[in-house]
Amino acid sequence: MSNESEDISIGITGLAEWDIGQEQSGRGLTLLTNRGPIQTIIHHDPSKPSYRGVVWVGGARGGFDGPGGGLYRILGAELSPGVTSIRANYRKPNDLAECVMDTLAAVSFLSGTGHTDILLVGHSFGGAVVIKAAPFSDLV
Repeated sequence: MSNESEDISIGITGLAEWDIGQEQSGRGLTLLTNRGPIQTIIHHDPSKPSYRGVVWVGGARGGFDGPGGGLYRILGAELSPGVTSIRANYRKPNDLAECVMDTLAAVSFLSGTGHTDILLVGHSFGGAVVIKAAPFSDLV
């Protein structure tokens, strides 16, 4: 296919850490992809590997925290270490196709790190994102 808008794939080409600041919990991890970098925040305990994972995606404006004053941040921290959480911030908020790609990249990351039971959670516009993303992956 000749241009990015026609390409319906995304691949992770590398990873980079980033500083999430003191207002967040978890670890900042950028998924470097062939479509551009996706900033995420991971909640996990490396000393206690888990096979279960959750991808949290926000509304049309993106962001990491979700509804209710940081529900994704709170739940991500509370579920760890039994469940690895990845909170993904869209590269192109409000662009459904690109947000679906970002969600699938987060699923791919979890799968690549040994997670076999993966759940998608989206708020508002993010609900549409996860509904559209789920059929493209047999991992969720």
